[in-house]
Amino acid sequence: MSPTRPLTMAARMPLTLGALALACVTSPAAAEEPVREVRHDPSAYPAPATRWPLVGVGFATSLAWYGAALGGSYLYPTARGADELKIPIAGPWMSLAKTGCPETTPDCSTFWMVVGAVLKGLDGIGQAGGVFIVLEGLFLPTVQPPAKSAQLETRGSVSLDSENRRSVVVLPTAMPGGLGLGVAGLF
Repeated sequence: MSPTRPLTMAARMPLTLGALALACVTSPAAAEEPVREVRHDPSAYPAPATRWPLVGVGFATSLAWYGAALGGSYLYPTARGADELKIPIAGPWMSLAKTGCPETTPDCSTFWMVVGAVLKGLDGIGQAGGVFIVLEGLFLPTVQPPAKSAQLETRGSVSLDSENRRSVVVLPTAMPGGLGLGVAGLF
């Protein structure tokens, strides 16, 4: 048998690097994705009284954006596409197709031409958005809320007066000598 020799530096280096590489390798995470908590009732619908205010908001939105386009067409009557801005809903899109420098201004700025095109696009989106709000209001599914009764309702150990929002709760209570009942209420 030969006597054991100590490892040289050249022999220790690959062993050290291998040990470090194994220590740095991690296993992939195995946790499951958390279940998303639903905080709304997907079967709940608004009351029918919601429909007409929503339609009114849609009309007001379209009217406000149309007013901005109409004001811009009278403020800058020589701009290309100014006449098209006087047409509701489709006017901003028709005017956007004519974006460019007017013939009367040969030294127009590209910056203001781009700003005008962006404003026309935003105005078209605003007018169309108002129309979509009107359509949503017209086709909104609604549910009539249950009729309120002035009678006292009882659910288990909780009594509710739906008219005055009074409530009484009876709960079991642990006491040092035994059990008891606790009564709490909102009057």
